[in-house]
Order: sequence, then structure tokens, then C-alpha cells
Amino acid sequence: MAISIVSSPVEYISSAFSSAARSFLTVCEEIGRARAAKVLYHELSCMSDEELGEHGLKRNDISRTVYSKVYDVR
Repeated sequence: MAISIVSSPVEYISSAFSSAARSFLTVCEEIGRARAAKVLYHELSCMSDEELGEHGLKRNDISRTVYSKVYDVR
């Protein structure tokens, strides 16, 4: 004997909206991270080599530093 589970149209629509909302929030979070990375990269790249050195950075460390700070990579 086979058992079939039928969900109502309301449950299906609710699930679809919920999934779409989660996807939308994920996209918004990623856009926010990208904007933060852009701002931080710009701030660091405008610093002189001496200013970067005061923060313990070299010019070739900027990309890696931005990525690790914005995306919390350790």
C-alpha cells in the first residue's frame, strides 16, 4: 500500500514565498558585503606605504586583508 502526501496549494505557495524571501535576503547580504569590501579596499589603497605600514600592512596585502575582514576568513 502506497502512502501519498498531498500538500495544499496554500502550503505550496507559502513554501515558495518563504524560499524566495530567504534567497532575496541572501542576495542583499552579499551586496552589503561587496559594498563594504569596496569601501575598505578604497580606503586602504588610498593610504601611503607608510600609513599602511603603521597598520602592519604592505600594499600587496590589501586584497587579502579586505577579503578576510569582510568575509571573515581566518
